[in-house]
Amino acid sequence: MTRIFVITLLLFSSHVSAFSVEWISLTTTERNGNPLNIHGNSVIEYRNAGKGGIDWTVTGDGPTGGRGIRELWLFDDSAAGIPGTSQAATSFSVASNSVGFVMAGDHNDGFAQFFVDGIDVGTYDMYRGGNRILVVTELDSAVHSLRIVQLGLHNPSSTKGDVAIFGGAAFNMPISPVPEPQVYAMLLSGLILLGFIVKRRKQAIALQVL
Repeated sequence: MTRIFVITLLLFSSHVSAFSVEWISLTTTERNGNPLNIHGNSVIEYRNAGKGGIDWTVTGDGPTGGRGIRELWLFDDSAAGIPGTSQAATSFSVASNSVGFVMAGDHNDGFAQFFVDGIDVGTYDMYRGGNRILVVTELDSAVHSLRIVQLGLHNPSSTKGDVAIFGGAAFNMPISPVPEPQVYAMLLSGLILLGFIVKRRKQAIALQVL
């Protein structure tokens, strides 16, 4: 019965905090690098990153730059004697179940750490890894926040740890329907009945042996 109870708890909790992460190529963009859709699903809000941050708030002691309204650059200038890291953060105004970090092609040479709603979703070597989107799906439908941290680190093939950002995208992915509470109640009842039958069968076998 203990095993049955544990299995039931897992069934109840398995979908609570799960999310999926993948990198995809940046395609079908507007002039400023804004993706029009992700995985065939329309972007419902785009938070533009450009010089100075625009829709993003930039903090930290590392130097920053950019290219107009198209790209935000978080520089690692430790080779020039100006060490330091920086980060950029933004929040959406609409609820969604999926988000994307849209990374620019230039000035991506170092390691970047990514957060959704304050939860670490991965640290990646961005060397020659621009024009891609870090897609985070299977989130709860809510208003999400994004944060990117330029760590001031790079691999031996790179000479600096710069990170470049186009922006952030919110969109909705179709989701499988979550079972209603009645379904879980029926499942639990079935598991209890199964455990009762197994117990009675063991008792019957024990009596036959005697």
